[in-house]
Amino acid sequence: MILAASDFVTVFEITRASNGVFAEEVFRLLVGMAALIGGVTALIYKWRNNEPKSWFGSVFVTAWAVFWLYLHNFPYVFGHINNLVRTYQNGQYEIVEGQVQVLHEQPATGHTKGDIIAVNGKQFEVNYFYLTPAYRNTLAHGGVLNAGVYVRIYYHNDEILRVDIRK
Repeated sequence: MILAASDFVTVFEITRASNGVFAEEVFRLLVGMAALIGGVTALIYKWRNNEPKSWFGSVFVTAWAVFWLYLHNFPYVFGHINNLVRTYQNGQYEIVEGQVQVLHEQPATGHTKGDIIAVNGKQFEVNYFYLTPAYRNTLAHGGVLNAGVYVRIYYHNDEILRVDIRK
């Protein structure tokens, strides 16, 4: 039985700003760029002023910045955010509706897989510690996907884009 939309309240809906992921990644990008610009500027200054003995700090900061930028894989993260938001906006998601069954709960400290829930036979893992704009609030962190709650979940590639709960 599919209920009307007015029977539900939306408790999560993906946006570019969901979970602070976009802002956090912009901050990390700025940290890496500032370090890279600072390190390269210091190297150029030392090279022009013929200061070969004090290059270590500048080389270290430049190398650290390049590693930082590489490590965070910004094109992938920003692309992932854009893909999920675009998928939701274009309606290219699947919907499952039913009562939530909790198969596994992630402790507040993590160190294990996320909450494993099932809705009408479809399983999802909700992990508070994943860097994603998709729904990630586990039960230990105020999540709404409790056992027995009747929900409608909009998802793409097993990532939850929207959660509606029955009033």
